[in-house]
Amino acid sequence: MKPLGLWTLPNAITWYRVAAAVPIILLLVNGSNAALWAALGLMVIAEVSDGVDGWVARRTGQVSAVGKILDPMADSLYRVSVFTAFAANRWMPVWMLIVMAAREIAQAHLRIVAESHIGTMAARWSGKIKAAAQGLSQLGITFLFAFYAGAPPESLIFFTWLLLFVTTALSVWSFFDYVWLIYSARSARKAVQFSKQP
Repeated sequence: MKPLGLWTLPNAITWYRVAAAVPIILLLVNGSNAALWAALGLMVIAEVSDGVDGWVARRTGQVSAVGKILDPMADSLYRVSVFTAFAANRWMPVWMLIVMAAREIAQAHLRIVAESHIGTMAARWSGKIKAAAQGLSQLGITFLFAFYAGAPPESLIFFTWLLLFVTTALSVWSFFDYVWLIYSARSARKAVQFSKQP
């Protein structure tokens, strides 16, 4: 893998999600219909960037260890920021925000631990499913509130909370899937070391 710097094109695309977090929060909390639609537009671009940065990195030969670390960190910061705005708007329970934020913080620590056992931790299907669920819930709920000018019917409010509950559950599941990956790799390494002992 090439020792690329921080400011490559794929990393610049990744940085968009970090930069977009603040204006999206402000627009969501503003609450006006125009602000909600503007926030949704920025969020759509952020979701697109999440797939484009990796594609550009592979096509241009700019895959780097920095990018592999920066991408999930940008995702975590961006998504927790959006969910924070959701909680501030009372679109989701605070406990769900706490669980998701704690999951992202723990995941960041897990990546550091993984470096000493399995190297840079690559994305797993559980993480991709979690990201898809979070992206779908954020875009879908923002669209719903924008479409109904901030006041969707009660039946749809129940649906949004159900969607967020499923998203929270998937977030927790994906974290423990990574924990199992590291535990398995560590156990396998210990077994190999033990077998080599005279």
